[in-house]
Formats: sequence, structure tokens, C-alpha cells
Amino acid sequence: MKLGILCTMMKRFGIKGFYNSQEIGLGRALSEMGHTVIVYKGTKDQSQVETVQINERLTVRYMTMPYFVAHGWMPTGRIDKDLDGLFVFSDQQIFLPHVEAFCRKNGIVFVPYVGTTYSLYVHTLRGWIMDTVFAHTTLRIYKRRPILAKTEAAKKELTDLGVDPSLISIAPVGLDVGVLKHDFQSYDRAELKTELGFAADDVILCTVARLEDDKRPLDLLKLFRNVQDRKQFRLLIVGKGQLRQQMDEKIREYGIGDKVKILDRVPYADMWKIYTAADYFLNLSKVEIFGMAIMEAVYYHTSVAAIRAVGPSLTLKGMRGHCLCDTDADIEHWITGPYPSEEELTESAGKVVEDFSWKPCARAFIREIEKQHR
Repeated sequence: MKLGILCTMMKRFGIKGFYNSQEIGLGRALSEMGHTVIVYKGTKDQSQVETVQINERLTVRYMTMPYFVAHGWMPTGRIDKDLDGLFVFSDQQIFLPHVEAFCRKNGIVFVPYVGTTYSLYVHTLRGWIMDTVFAHTTLRIYKRRPILAKTEAAKKELTDLGVDPSLISIAPVGLDVGVLKHDFQSYDRAELKTELGFAADDVILCTVARLEDDKRPLDLLKLFRNVQDRKQFRLLIVGKGQLRQQMDEKIREYGIGDKVKILDRVPYADMWKIYTAADYFLNLSKVEIFGMAIMEAVYYHTSVAAIRAVGPSLTLKGMRGHCLCDTDADIEHWITGPYPSEEELTESAGKVVEDFSWKPCARAFIREIEKQHR
């Protein structure tokens, strides 16, 4: 079949060269099943506009498009009319009705993929506006057609909004192992630490996240201040966002400037060095939808401590060497305790590859196309 994957999310989701791209991971799984796949990916940056041939069956078209905040408006004239199905990373995107109408007109099976239905900007005017617009646009599509949900929690959100549960199937997110560093264990962790500007015997706490409220970076600094003298801890943060100035102020207030390093971005080709050099990966978000960085950290044998949210509760379930935490104090306890064994970390790394590939999601997409074409 000829299949399309659409991603109109215009913030950090799948920025070219910086993340384990969900749309490419799914596309790779579908292409390995023998299908021809075109990924349509929105970007704000004109310099990133190009067509990339990932393999002989998988093409990615990066294109600019009109947008409002994180919501992209895809000109339907750019979508191939002879697709058998279009998989859409939809969530709360408000400009999808015209794409769904285009698919109906051209006999293309439209399959939305939902991780959340609520704006991340909770208790704000901006969030209320986005939720209200969503309720009068994309939510109407969800109420009348089959949907794939990333998690049981996403399914519950949808049913709470009035979507018939019989329309919703679970199709978990996967890790695109094809773009990960396979020989990372042949590199010395101490040497990677010094390459990043740390001492070989530093104990590095790492996080990869937007510097915004839902990720709780200011609370991360408080946590670090509490534990900094318990071991030779250092904090490495990869991310940018609206809280950066406040973080710089807190770093000065806490007197930890010589122990904290913040990198706005790291090219994805080098991200393996961050994970492999780090001893612990911390995720403080209480609303984490899935946590791709958590799965990557597990893959690279970095011990993860994460607040118990929707995503970590799924991805870390049964993972030895890692800890689901109810409070920040639980995280402090984990990282100041004994370090997990290599046997535990190796076992969990194998489990994340086995349990969280894109194949189940790809199969769910194909089943939906076949069902609707009958």
C-alpha cells in the first residue's frame, strides 16, 4: 500500500536532527513491512525544507506551513491523492477537519493518533482558548470515526470527552532503534564525561526536556541543591524554553553555577554521548504523556528516576535498575542510594527494545485501513 504520515505539530515534536522522531520511526516500521510511505512534516524553519529519502520505501518531506502557536495548517494540495491511508499525529491539533474532509473526498482512510486531548498550558487563558477551539473542531472528528490512542490514559481522556470507547484502539509509541548508537558500550563513560567538560569521577544527573512549567525545571534545581553534597553530583540539562532566565537566576541564588551545565540543543547524532556519560536520568514532569527520552536513557543503560505519570508508569513498568517515584524526595532517595547493577540495566535495555518498537502501532494502522476498505 501507499501510506502517508502527517505531523503538523510545530513546536519541538520531531525537530529534524534533534530527536528520536516518532513519525520516522513509524514510517520505518511500515516500510519494513513492504509499504511505500511518505511522511509530511511541518517545520517553521525555511532552511529545513527538503525531501529526504530514508530508504527506498520511506520518504520524508519537510515543509513550511501556516500555523498558530503549535498548531500547523497543512495545505491539502501537498498531500498525495492516491494514498491508501493517512496516519495523523493529531492530539489536540485544531486544523485537522480540512485534512479529514480531503481524505473522505479522495477515498483515503484517515487515522488519527492521540496522546493527549488537553492543552499543556493548564489554568491559563491560552490553554482555555485552545481547549475550547479543539472542542469545536478536531474533537468532532474523534466522535465519529476510529481512533488510535497512545495509552489507556489517552483513551480515558477521549471517552471522558464523549468519544465512544468502541471507536478507540490502543497503539503504543515505539523507539526507533535504527537511529540509536549501537556500539555505545565500547566507549568509556569517564572519557565521555571529560569530553562534556566534567571530571571523570563526577556523578552526572541528566535531563532532556523543555524548560517550561510542565517539565518542572525549577523544581529540578531545588532537588539538585538538596543532594549536591551527597555525592560528587553534577547536573546536565538539555533543553530550552521560557523558564531559562528564571533558572539562571536560581542557579546564581543557590550558588551552584559551577555544578550545572545547560545546553540548548544537542544534535541527535551526539545525544548518545549525553545518555552514556550520565549516571542518572531524571524526569520530574507529573504530566508526561510518554517520555521518549526515558526510553532512550533505558536503552543506554542510564538509571532513570521519574515521577509516576502516565508515560513513565507504562515505559518503566517492570524495568529493573530504574525507579518510578511518587515524590521528589523519592528521587533524591534513589539517586543517593546504591547504583543499580549492570545486569539490571542490561536486562531493562533489552526489554525496552522488545516491548516498545513501532511494529505494533504500524500493524494497528494497517488493520484500520483494511477494516475501512472492506
